[in-house]
Amino acid sequence: MNVDKFVMVNAFIMEEKQKSNGYSAEQCLKMFGLSHSGYYAWRDRQHDRDGRKAAKKKEDDELKELFRKIINKLGFVPGKRTFHTHLWRDYGRHVSVKRCRNIMREMNLRANRPKKDAYKNRATHNHECTAPANVVKQEFYIGPRKVVLTDITYLYYGIQRTPIYLCAFKDAYTKEILGHAVSKTMDVQLVKDAYDRMIEKHGNSLKKADCIIHSDQGSQYLSTTFKRILSDQEYIQSVSQRGNSQDNAPMESFFGRMKCSILDLVALCPNEEIATNLINGYIASYNDEQYQYSLAGLTPTEYYLYVTTGVYPLDNYYGVKTTELMPIETLINMRRDAAAERAKKIREGRELKKQECVTSKRSPIATVARDQDKIRREITKWRQTKKRAERQIQHLESIHEKIRIALDFVITASRDIVEQLFVPQNWARYPELGYIHDMNDLF
Repeated sequence: MNVDKFVMVNAFIMEEKQKSNGYSAEQCLKMFGLSHSGYYAWRDRQHDRDGRKAAKKKEDDELKELFRKIINKLGFVPGKRTFHTHLWRDYGRHVSVKRCRNIMREMNLRANRPKKDAYKNRATHNHECTAPANVVKQEFYIGPRKVVLTDITYLYYGIQRTPIYLCAFKDAYTKEILGHAVSKTMDVQLVKDAYDRMIEKHGNSLKKADCIIHSDQGSQYLSTTFKRILSDQEYIQSVSQRGNSQDNAPMESFFGRMKCSILDLVALCPNEEIATNLINGYIASYNDEQYQYSLAGLTPTEYYLYVTTGVYPLDNYYGVKTTELMPIETLINMRRDAAAERAKKIREGRELKKQECVTSKRSPIATVARDQDKIRREITKWRQTKKRAERQIQHLESIHEKIRIALDFVITASRDIVEQLFVPQNWARYPELGYIHDMNDLF
């Protein structure tokens, strides 16, 4: 494209902008048959005299250094959305996801991605007819602490590639790992240890008879021991359909991402203790330090506090620093304790009433008289309701009759009157249409 043409068009656009009713830039470009992208690219090149390219290169260099810091913090190479979220949470830099992707390409960074599990579908199961029902049915995101997913995976460490097993319980809504355990053996005790840690740390926030514990059909979860634990503590047990990994997809996703991050690092651990410490450190970092794009840019722990209190974590609120406020965890604990105290008083009141009934010396005549009085009060209440309903029906029937008269009037009215009635204010001139004032309380 001839550069002189861009110069001419640019001068024409500047001239039209000075006019009160001149052509817009889009109209000028259309008149001369030029594309928006071509014109604005040329104009950006002209403005490069101010050092815009140099400034952009300097900013990219700064972002690349921040990328290195994020990788150093996480211990693995995340994806573009994770970079985007960490930039604005940790450094206050608002960088688009697309630009994060371009910088990753310039740095030759490749995000760690999940690999196929070599031991998938090799675990033994009990008979499918003995398994509990699939209560979740892939509806994972119904609320915090409503659906808790669990599964077991393996990693290996040391020169001999010794396997080590991890069992974890995850809140499907907040993506927080509530409890986990690591062991050399994949047995029921591993599941029980992870479960006990979850109850110890988050038992107060897990409402019994309202929380679903969902797993696959592994023999550890279908064991009598684990079933009895859930039954005794009144939690609802749910299992996936056999061979359908989508029924426990969020749990599978967590293990896949975790292995992307630390599988190769665990392989460098010389013994079980160091491997366990590495796994524990990763899960602690995942819960409290790794911001997630899909959790409003918060960590899983922060997101739980956000959805339960409505308070988004910031450095300050209207000039008041966060350090000057009471911790959100304290507020949640205070509310939970208050709710538990209210529930305790209600239970005590019910027990007291039961004891009064047992120890009461009320005669059968007094009991029947009390019940008779209660029914009499109910009858009186419903009779009053019946009277109000009858009065309302009479009122509506009178309006209905007025509307019938109004309809006859409109049908037989002259053309002039009908034309006047197209204006709502003219309805008040005719008494036959006065029913409209009786209908005010119906709208």
